[in-house]
Amino acid sequence: MPKPAILVIDDDTSITTTISNFLRANGYAVTVANDSDDALKMIAGDRFSIILSDIYIDRLTGIDILRVARERDPEACVILMTARGSVSTTVDAEAGGAFDYLAKPFDLKDLLLVIERGARSRNAPDEGTLVEDLQQYGGMIGFAPSIVEVYKRIARSAKSDETVLILGESGVGKELVARAIHDHSARSKSPFVAVDSGAVAGSLWEAEVFGALKGAFTGADRDRAGLIESARCGSIFFDEIGEIPHEFQAKLLRFLQEKEFRPVGAGTPRKADVRVLAATNRNLDEMVLAGTFREDLLYRLNVLRIEVPPLRDRRADIPFLIKRFLDDACENSAKRSWFEADAGKLLAEYDWPGNVRQLQSLVRRLVAMESAGAISAAVVQRELEQNQRGEPGEEITELDAVERKQILKVLKQTGGNKTKAAEILGIQRRTLYKKLARMEIGAAGE
Repeated sequence: MPKPAILVIDDDTSITTTISNFLRANGYAVTVANDSDDALKMIAGDRFSIILSDIYIDRLTGIDILRVARERDPEACVILMTARGSVSTTVDAEAGGAFDYLAKPFDLKDLLLVIERGARSRNAPDEGTLVEDLQQYGGMIGFAPSIVEVYKRIARSAKSDETVLILGESGVGKELVARAIHDHSARSKSPFVAVDSGAVAGSLWEAEVFGALKGAFTGADRDRAGLIESARCGSIFFDEIGEIPHEFQAKLLRFLQEKEFRPVGAGTPRKADVRVLAATNRNLDEMVLAGTFREDLLYRLNVLRIEVPPLRDRRADIPFLIKRFLDDACENSAKRSWFEADAGKLLAEYDWPGNVRQLQSLVRRLVAMESAGAISAAVVQRELEQNQRGEPGEEITELDAVERKQILKVLKQTGGNKTKAAEILGIQRRTLYKKLARMEIGAAGE
């Protein structure tokens, strides 16, 4: 069978030369376009089986090329590539019928595998994959190949209605992934309800999730809708699913199997049209072996799976994240601040055990607490050392004093506003309240 004709589109001639030479050496007939006008003329005049296009070309984008190519030939296999991938571009590409999405730089051998897969799928356009940019949705930022792969999985998951299990270390942005899936799904107009599994007391799970009728227990003076009811026709996200008590796991499993629930005190079950998303930073397989997590529940949750990489595995994204967080923090504080070159280098080389959340909180804290202007490497080094002293597992008596001083300082800066203080400190509000109680700091911050 003859190999399909390929059109390669990129405004960088060194890229089109490298790719075309490689593909020709592997037996493909290749045509090159270095601007969108030439590309459109070639697409109109010839019938290319495979089109490989950069997303950011000139006045037009790869998404425009995708649309035109698919209008011309519904079976055209369009592969998009970019050094600036995002969830929204990935979703647009998926919606437009893109076959796949490659993050630059990529290995030419990987490109060849995608081309060969596209050639085999020439008569099955619905088997394509997708690409899009979550950056536009205010949360996920990054162009590293590992995070672009997450974008692709988000886009594919959004097209399905199956349960999704999102895995990753604390602070990598698992809830952002869940929200992106919901926002790009057919359920986007309905509620997205997030459940912090670690914050619900064991005895309250059933009433919290399924609701309760008046008189079901002491203090139930009215009917109370549960979170499932609140998320009707939308999505419910169980954050840190590994924290759900064993006794409630069977009830959650039944809901996943039957799509019905029974409020506390109700005699008959009720149906609910809700999609379930879940996330955890724990190893659920080990929990199954230890008997603390049901194996059948894991199977039900783990239909679609997305693993979010830690920040240390995508260091190239750190400068982009810093810029976003710095811009946001400066806007919120009405300051103009920036990092000196050596300070930025320190941030880029740090391992970030708390991942994106830790980086964001540090940037917010420095902008809020330091004077406007340049933030030096010495200041960043001080903060990073303080972070290291505060990492879990280190019970240092001095740490309480340092932490107390920092909390009091931030509370003073925010005028006692605990919500803002928690954001600057990079912790959840309930965690701040626990610390205040433990340190016997009063409501006014004394």
